[in-house]
Amino acid sequence: MSRLTNWFRTAWGRLHSGWQLLAEVTLGATASWLVASRLIGGPHGGDDSAAFYAPAAALIVLAQARGARLGQAIRVLIGIAVGVLLGEAAIWLLGARSTAAIFVVILVAAGLSIAAGAPGVVRNQLTTSALFLVAVVPPDKELEPTRLYDALIGGTIALLITQVAGARSPLEPLDTEGRRAFTELSGVLDGIRQALRRHDEEAAQAVLDRARQLDSRSAALRRAVLVADENLHLAIWARHSRPRVEAARAAVDQVDHAVRNIRALARSAVVLTRLPDPPPPQLGTALASLNRLTDCAAAVLAAVVSGDDDLAERHTDQAGRIAIATARAVTPLLQHEQSLPVSTILGHIRMLIIDLLRSARADRPAVLDAVDQALDLPPVWPRR
Repeated sequence: MSRLTNWFRTAWGRLHSGWQLLAEVTLGATASWLVASRLIGGPHGGDDSAAFYAPAAALIVLAQARGARLGQAIRVLIGIAVGVLLGEAAIWLLGARSTAAIFVVILVAAGLSIAAGAPGVVRNQLTTSALFLVAVVPPDKELEPTRLYDALIGGTIALLITQVAGARSPLEPLDTEGRRAFTELSGVLDGIRQALRRHDEEAAQAVLDRARQLDSRSAALRRAVLVADENLHLAIWARHSRPRVEAARAAVDQVDHAVRNIRALARSAVVLTRLPDPPPPQLGTALASLNRLTDCAAAVLAAVVSGDDDLAERHTDQAGRIAIATARAVTPLLQHEQSLPVSTILGHIRMLIIDLLRSARADRPAVLDAVDQALDLPPVWPRR
């Protein structure tokens, strides 16, 4: 039931993010055009279409800077401005829509960005903005100094929209990405369980390919922590939420470890499905239990981000019980010698239990000792 709830919450989060992006794009494009063409009264004469570069720059910044930290968003805006300046100079010297202008723009843009050590997103925006200007400017409007003016207006308005929207719900990106990350972890674990149950090498290979994509979800979750931290600098009224971000940051470190162990577990599952004998059923039981432990870790993170400490503590206690049950599920396999892939999977299951316990803040010595005792290992965890 909790997995289905998480799926619906993740789907709703994606839908909500899509509507929010649509609203930001519409607001940014409209507001930047109005400000550039009407309110500030730029020197466009009676031709409102001359303010085209204001909404264009707004759309570029909204597309590139959404979910980025403030510093990166500003660098994107600077890249656009420098690109427009470069394009204007190339048009003035070599003419619009000329092969020479395009060649010079590419060469100079690459040289400037490399010399300045600009990150990839800034290099792309600098070059794209200059090329766009050189390639699309009509021959009868080759010199139009207001294009830089308009680009700065549009980019600044878009920058304000992204930052104000983030300050309105500073921890929302963290909650959304946390649910997505754990839902994907749970899906991969269930895929491994299904592949082993059916003794299906092709399915195991498919889930391994899926596991190799988990790094992107982990990276998105880590970015969400940075975004939430940045949002709190603007949301002064929510400064008390900073401990929640720090707790989430600690959980994300363990998610990175879990991703690596799940990928290794998926590789071992592929090897195991190639053997003639079917995998022992205890592995399926343990993987199903690991799935429940993943759901608990997701619930703890969601409760921590929302500030519900009591709910987080209840899920933490439940995570400890599930972790011990997971280890006990494979205890019968330790009574007999197992093949190398099975032994390897047992080792990955133990490491995953520890990663998820730490993510759920349930890595208490008593729980960790009980897990190792079920796996016939001596107690090695220090008392705190």
